[in-house]
This record gives sequence, structure tokens and C-alpha cells, in this order.
Amino acid sequence: MRVLIVVTPVGSHLLPLVPLAWALAGAGHEVLCAGEPGAVATARSAGLHTFPVEAGPLPADAPPPAPARRTPGAPAAVWEPDWDALAVRWRARVGRVIDGYLRFAREWRPHLVLSDPVEFCGPIVAGALGVPSVVHRWGTDVLTTLARVPARAALRSVCERAGTPGGLLPDPDLLLDPCPPLLRHPRAAPARPVRFVPYNGPGSHPAWGPVRSPERRTICVSFSSRTIEKAGTAALAATARAFEGLEGVRGVFTLPRGRAEELGPLPANVRVIEPAPLSQLLTRCTALVHHGGSGTGLTALHHGLPQLVLAPPLPSLGVYGERIAACGAGRSLDPGGQRDPEAIRTALRELLDDPSYGAAAGRAREEMAAMPAPAMVVPELEELAASRAASPRAADARAA
Repeated sequence: MRVLIVVTPVGSHLLPLVPLAWALAGAGHEVLCAGEPGAVATARSAGLHTFPVEAGPLPADAPPPAPARRTPGAPAAVWEPDWDALAVRWRARVGRVIDGYLRFAREWRPHLVLSDPVEFCGPIVAGALGVPSVVHRWGTDVLTTLARVPARAALRSVCERAGTPGGLLPDPDLLLDPCPPLLRHPRAAPARPVRFVPYNGPGSHPAWGPVRSPERRTICVSFSSRTIEKAGTAALAATARAFEGLEGVRGVFTLPRGRAEELGPLPANVRVIEPAPLSQLLTRCTALVHHGGSGTGLTALHHGLPQLVLAPPLPSLGVYGERIAACGAGRSLDPGGQRDPEAIRTALRELLDDPSYGAAAGRAREEMAAMPAPAMVVPELEELAASRAASPRAADARAA
């Protein structure tokens, strides 16, 4: 079986799919990731075969990322983006790459297309070739469920040109969800569970400090590089100051070389290290402070760690913060509290001193361990591809 992976050109969007890609390759299938430079570089570093897709330039008049609409006082979990603005961006982005995807896919002839929730090129390619489309969520998610209808309307002309059935954006034949039940958003569409296996990129095991111990509790503070680029380091600097006065606690901040000085003077119990695979760092930690990324948060829950979420005002990140608070496995501070060292210090003390947070994180860890591993999903994908292979549409696409 040939499996084509299609993801958005953001490296972190591929990471949750990598363990399934490895499982498919380990079962003897051909796996290839096609995409723009960000996706291709991440796939290569994970040991996957790749193909760079030709892309036209983004139109000069393409609008900036769509802002979120929010009813005053409403939680982040019910934020929705400006669908009209997003529609323009979707058409511009998909339109500049879809021809490159289709050319390659018609030559390589995949039996199945695997994609992330907001890379609509994957379902379009699958629909045009008559093969199954499998969409793999990143984690706690609701916006991609809400986006199906707006995306179908926005991409109608692109789908008609590509030749999808009815000229419509196809729904996935299978939707995979690594989110444990405790965190799952009530408005998210039903999906097939698959165990979250932490993969945070390549790197070495960190050579700092002893293993975790009651005498010296370690809190890891880790924001994605993309979040730091967009939101700056103000929340990180406030968090560093929050460690002042936390006895028996040390903070370990992951920051790229050259950005540590942006934190200002550091308390004696704070250390800055180069970014390393989070799954390796957290084996030595008691809690995690992060930006609200599902991959980061689920990695912490894989280790049974409570967490404090300091999410910038982006719906997808705010949703994770609210869900982790709702299930009792952590705290979330709104943007106002994220620059207040005292508010952060209070939240950290609660995470460390109230055993209920660790207990809830432990329950989530147990739920995750009970979900089927990626290798257990492979036979289902094989059956899905085999059932579609004999269809007249698939045969016509192979002959095209």
C-alpha cells in the first residue's frame, strides 16, 4: 500500500502523525510526505521519504490571518474565526499548491491519503483520485469540526477544477483522534481513537540534573518557537520572575540560543537550556508550563504531569487551556494574568501543592494508555484502502 501524507507547511502539524507513519512503514507499506518546505524538512528529520510540491506564489493581496470573533465574556472554547476572511486565505493557499499535489499524486498513485485537519489539499487529492481520505487530529480540537461547512463553500471552485465527486470537498473516510476522553471537546465530531505517542522532533537526551524527586521539584517551561515569534517573550519573562520565592522548586526554560537575555535577570532557581525533545525533558519534571499546543500538552499528560497553560489569544490554543482546566489536570490563565508574576506564582503553587491536579493528569494518562496504538490502526487503514481499490472511480483515476 502506498500512503501519501499531506500536511500544512507548519512543522508541528506533522509531528502527531509521525508515529502512525512509522507504524505504516513498519508494516511494510510505502509512506511518503509531499508538501512545502516546512512539512518536507520535518518529515525528513523524522526519517520519512519526501517530495517537494511545486507551489505558485501567494497572491499579493491575500489577507492576513483571520482574527477570532468572540462574544465578550465568552470562553475561548466558543471562539470562532472570521470565516469570510479565512475563506479567502484557504482559496489562495490551496489554489497555489493543489495542481502540484495532483500532478505528483497521479504519477505516484497512492492507495490512501493521510492529512492533518486543516490541510484541505489531502481530501481534495483523495477525492480526485477516488482513494480514501484519512484525517488525523492533533489533539484537543473543535475548530476543525466547525470549519467543515465553511471550507466546503469556500473551496467549491477548487474542488470542481480538481474533479472531486460533485465538485465538493470530501468528508474524511476516517477521522482519527488522539485526544483522551477527559479532554475531548463536547462539540468535536465523533472520531476513531488512536493513542497519542509523543514525538517532538529529533534530538539528544538532555544531560542536566538528577531525576525528579520530592526534595527538588522541577517545572519545565516550554513555548513553541512559532508562538514566541508571534507573541514574544513577555509571558515567559513573567513566568521566570514567578519562580522567585518558590522554595524547593527549580524552573527549566527551553529557549533558542540568543533569546535567553529577553527574560531579563533570572532568579537563582531558573535555568535556560537549548530546546530538546520534550518527551525526554519531561521524564525529569513535576509539571509543565506551556502555550496551549495540543502536542505539547498531550506529551505532558503522557507522563502524567499537571500543567499551567499561558495561551496567547488564539482560539485553538485557548481551547486546550480551557479543556485542561475543565478536566482538573491543570490551570489556565487569561492574557491579563500571563504577565503577572504573582498570579503565575500562585498557579504554580497550586499545581505543586494540590494533589488533585496530579491525580487528574494520572487519569488522563491511563485513558491515553488504553487507546489503540498506531500499529493497531494500520489493519483498519489497509482494509479501507482495499475496499476502495476495486471501485470504478479509483480505476479511472489510476488510468488517467
